[in-house]
Amino acid sequence: MSFQILDIVLYGFNREKRVLGLKPGCLNIITGASKTGKTALIEIMDYCLGSSKCGIPEGVICQNVEWVGLRLHLTEGQAFTARRLPTAGQPASSDVFYAVGKEVTVPEYAALAQTTNPKALEGLLTAHAGISENVHEPPPGQTRSPLTANIRHALFYCFQQQSEVISNRHLFHKQSEQFIPQAIKDTMPYFLGAVDDEHVAKMDELRRLRRELRGLERKLAEYEGVRGRGISRAQGLVSEAVDIGLRPSGTVSEEWEECVALLKDIHSEPLPEEEEEITAEGEEYERLQRERQQLTQEFHRIKEQLQAAQALSSDREGYSREAEAQLARLRSMELFEEKEGVDHGICPLCQSQLDENQIPPFISDLRESVNEMRAQMRSVEERSPQMQSVVRTLEGRLEEARRKLRGNREGLEALQASDRRLQALRDRAARRAHVLGRIGLYLESLPALEDTSDLKREMEELRGQIRQLDEELSDDAVRDRIESCLSILSRDMSGWARELRLEHSEHPLRLDLKRLTVVADSDEGPIPMERMGSGENWVGYHLVSHFALHKWFVGRNRPVPRFVFIDQPSQAYFPEDQDWEQAGERERGEDREAVGRMYQLALEVVKQLSPAFQVIITDHANIDEPWFQECIVERWREGGKLVPPEWAKR
Repeated sequence: MSFQILDIVLYGFNREKRVLGLKPGCLNIITGASKTGKTALIEIMDYCLGSSKCGIPEGVICQNVEWVGLRLHLTEGQAFTARRLPTAGQPASSDVFYAVGKEVTVPEYAALAQTTNPKALEGLLTAHAGISENVHEPPPGQTRSPLTANIRHALFYCFQQQSEVISNRHLFHKQSEQFIPQAIKDTMPYFLGAVDDEHVAKMDELRRLRRELRGLERKLAEYEGVRGRGISRAQGLVSEAVDIGLRPSGTVSEEWEECVALLKDIHSEPLPEEEEEITAEGEEYERLQRERQQLTQEFHRIKEQLQAAQALSSDREGYSREAEAQLARLRSMELFEEKEGVDHGICPLCQSQLDENQIPPFISDLRESVNEMRAQMRSVEERSPQMQSVVRTLEGRLEEARRKLRGNREGLEALQASDRRLQALRDRAARRAHVLGRIGLYLESLPALEDTSDLKREMEELRGQIRQLDEELSDDAVRDRIESCLSILSRDMSGWARELRLEHSEHPLRLDLKRLTVVADSDEGPIPMERMGSGENWVGYHLVSHFALHKWFVGRNRPVPRFVFIDQPSQAYFPEDQDWEQAGERERGEDREAVGRMYQLALEVVKQLSPAFQVIITDHANIDEPWFQECIVERWREGGKLVPPEWAKR
């Protein structure tokens, strides 16, 4: 798919339209005097084809034209796109009219309205040109982003402005602008076909295969991480088990499966005797501690009971001693006996009369008190043996509790005396437990493992596919295909340069894609275009380069628009303000013949590629030859211009 130009259309503020018709598959010449609008045509076409800014010169066009449009001849059908000119101060307008169909007529002014936007228009034109999905990946280490070729990149090969066609440093359209040279270098392999339409799909497939391979490599690395490399983890764990005494010493197998089987046996074996001993000793120690706690509680309880009994016995003895003393004093009263007629108001010693409050008790009362005290003493003395028996019993139980505590302490001291041996056993048991834990953790990961032979075979198949795609997509392969393209282009360029009789045409010519220029390979070394000298040579090398490229594009059905627009290629031979028609009667000179050769070459290339290639040339040249006159589509002289003069009278 691609397209050529059928019409260039202008819509004035006066609601009228101006249609400049072009013939697809032909050489189209627009000849005229200076300041008639020839140079503006490239900017009008570029703006209608999705440019981000309007380069149409200020002046008559911007003052009188509201919309500009193009009618396109597609591979199948036609399309029309128009774009409103921006208002003052704006770089471009977003108002775009677009129509497509089998046949599309140029619409009237009243039908124009925004139906899409510049970004969408770019996508539509990219599709019309046949540009498929593509991407340029910068080489490793480059910071620029990947680039996708679109219609804007294809147009670098379709326009040659007046200042570009005569440049000795810049070969392509807009090459002098920032970032454009790199964009041309990045996208040219795609447009030449060195990177084919399947390149993106293959790149996606390559990325997918690499992702899949990385996933399998990670999976295999996990397996290998479990199995280990060299002295594997399994071998290391077996060695540790031997060192700690979980397995008798011997040679550690080099086979991973045997090591795993041995680790499973070690992990399932019962505890060694030392562990049982540690367990038994630990239980005895805990039992003695519990027993000592019980004995201590029992000892304190008996001691409290004994203290209470001893206190009671002490109180009884005190009471007996006091009662004995009182009874002894009362026994002196036995000297006195009660007699009849005895006056108790008279003292028996001094016979003096006693006061009422000094009269002593009667002897019978004292005797009654003595008898009562003796009875109490007998009761106390009768219970004393029982209390002594209680005290002795409690003392015996207390002594028994002491003995048991001494025995318990001796048992604990015996265990503590062997503490170092027990601690050593405990440390050894802890180490064994640590090793067994690591063995168990290792074995737990084994159920997820599987046979890796299929995995490795799949990885090898992926690597084979990746190698094949790498070879197809490698920079070396792309460079080889580009060199092949350039070799064919060089053949055409060299032949056409000899037809134009350009300097250095006796040497092979080639496109230098690194510097984006033309180089002649002489015996003394390469001669770039900037050192070739004279404007005639620069114009000629621009023409042969673009014609050779478009011949390649057409022959290989590459997605580049099938036209090239060249503005004033004869400027290097004749001043722009010289009127060729006025000089028509003058004898032709060498310069006129050179200009004729350029146009004849353009006509030859168009006929060779017909109907798939269109050349549009604006020039002040007007060669009085039938073949040239047949190619003229419009003459802008004697008042004829791009913008009709009457539009300015509105």
